[in-house]
Amino acid sequence: MLENLGNKLKITRIHNNLKRKQVAELVGVSVSTIGFYENNERLPSIDTLAKLASIYKVSMEYLVGINMEEPKTMSLEGLSEEQIKILKLTADCFRKSK
Repeated sequence: MLENLGNKLKITRIHNNLKRKQVAELVGVSVSTIGFYENNERLPSIDTLAKLASIYKVSMEYLVGINMEEPKTMSLEGLSEEQIKILKLTADCFRKSK
């Protein structure tokens, strides 16, 4: 179950456009420690895993392999209020067409 943790940590970090240094600062560990996690050389503590999940906007269950589905959320960061409104309306249209 945890054999893919490092890969998931790396993929979700990259997906969130974050560098190891940024994540290390947010979590309060060294850059090399983030590398150890991503290379499956060390396991993060539960507290650290919770911080990583929060930073990456995924669940802890997803990271450890309990929930194998990709996260079904998207970041709206950097979008204007008008763009967000349009996306919400579009999503509503798709929901109604089911």
